[in-house]
Amino acid sequence: MKNCVGQVVRGNDFWDRKIELETIWDAIDSGSHILLVAPRRVGKTSIMHKIKDEPKDGYIVIYIDTESADNENEFWHKLFNAMMEEDFINKLKSKSKVFYSKLINIKIKKVSAFGVEFEDGKTLDYAFAFETLVKDLDIDKKLIIMIDEFAQTIENIIKYEDVKNANSLLKAHRSLRQNPKVSEKVTFVYAGSIGLESVVSKINSIKIINDLNNVKILPLLKSEAYKFTNQLCSSVKIEMNKDAINYFLGKVEWLIPFYIQLLIQQLKILLREDRKRVIDNKAINEAIDKALEHRSYFESWQTKLRESFSNNEYLFVKEILNIISENNIMEYSQIINIATKHSLNEDEAKDMIHTLIYDGYINNNENPKVYRYNSPILRQWWNKNVAN
Repeated sequence: MKNCVGQVVRGNDFWDRKIELETIWDAIDSGSHILLVAPRRVGKTSIMHKIKDEPKDGYIVIYIDTESADNENEFWHKLFNAMMEEDFINKLKSKSKVFYSKLINIKIKKVSAFGVEFEDGKTLDYAFAFETLVKDLDIDKKLIIMIDEFAQTIENIIKYEDVKNANSLLKAHRSLRQNPKVSEKVTFVYAGSIGLESVVSKINSIKIINDLNNVKILPLLKSEAYKFTNQLCSSVKIEMNKDAINYFLGKVEWLIPFYIQLLIQQLKILLREDRKRVIDNKAINEAIDKALEHRSYFESWQTKLRESFSNNEYLFVKEILNIISENNIMEYSQIINIATKHSLNEDEAKDMIHTLIYDGYINNNENPKVYRYNSPILRQWWNKNVAN
């Protein structure tokens, strides 16, 4: 197992998320369309690739990242092209000559941002072309279409077009999911580095996605994190005894693979600099300090907020995160007072706090009225680089 920091992991480098994978497959087998629910860096994309690389019998999986799409037609363009990809066609070719013959007989004259122009002179938009293609599928397997960064696409459309167009795409997808001729052939799986629920709630459209089966991707259990850390240490030739691993995991606290991998990387560098060093509590603390120097691993947490919120909203959430980074916790009453300072009402403040929770910044698990960072490492970085 390689220590792949901040990257999608596949094959032997993937740490088996057995519970999550079984839950996802159960939902797929039941005919549900799925929303993977988890904060950033928890490993949703790696799980999606695991499903793509090792599908169960009876399924064909397509993965598509739509983060760059900033209008409806570009989104459907990406989906349509994913269906028409050569690798995908070749897989179907051996399974269904009928379907393959349909594909090769589609004589496309021109593909542009406005749609698909066929040889007969007719022009179809990509949404219609995609739906037609799905309905005409004649294969003995069901398609799983995994759409990564779907929420970012919706947010892009809100930003660069308008709310009406964003709702149009959301409604078009709901219509596909509820069409029996589509659902019997396709399961949609949505995921992303920002929460779809948070994005659609801001435009009062949560009801459009209430048919989705939410599957939560949780941090590792302490026992899983221990095994994961132990295996990573072995793979990079680091020796950490039981006490050191427990101290290490206590400092990480929010047990997602990213932070464990990041600190293991820094410990390896420290060992390289001092071959006689023993991995003790001091070395682990030093590794955390070194990790905090890598702005590239953390800056996206701040950038995403700038992109997601208007100016006064961003200043509000930034102040909240600044205070929690300094004081470790913050009470709800304090948050509402700060919202008033930024000309926000309580409902607006609640929506933004929900976004911070959903996207992995903070939680109120111990007390509904008290908020703290999920990750003490992110808290330290924020306090050092943003708050001060």
